[in-house]
Amino acid sequence: MTKALNSALYSLTRREHSAWELQKKLEQKGYSELESLHALKECQRLGYQSDERFTEQFCRMRVMQGYGPVRIKQDLLAKGISTEMIQKVLGQETENYWLDRAVAVSRKKCQQWLHLSWDEQQKLKRFLLYRGFPPAIIAAIFEKSE
Repeated sequence: MTKALNSALYSLTRREHSAWELQKKLEQKGYSELESLHALKECQRLGYQSDERFTEQFCRMRVMQGYGPVRIKQDLLAKGISTEMIQKVLGQETENYWLDRAVAVSRKKCQQWLHLSWDEQQKLKRFLLYRGFPPAIIAAIFEKSE
């Protein structure tokens, strides 16, 4: 085994990585682009690295942290995941699922979220937008509460 492959395997034992992320990490450690690519391909061949598995795991983690689909998609694009893969994984969830998640985040942010002043509602809406929930879902939350 090469040193680049050992380094890649060590990184993958700590957490999942996207292919792009793993290759960049190896290059930062001083391995050439060719060595990094060979190590990445070997990890993929052995089943140790999978962008689909990484995407699914990353989405689950971000949902549990209270993030919405827009923010999750943006984060995955930054990690080199293809739009098709993101759509495949995020597309499994319905709009009601994201509405329920947004309500849960709202409840966690402020206990009395149904009885907020106009200014507090705007603050909560901005927070939910920052967290990556689409405007239509945010609007549905406040329509539901009226």
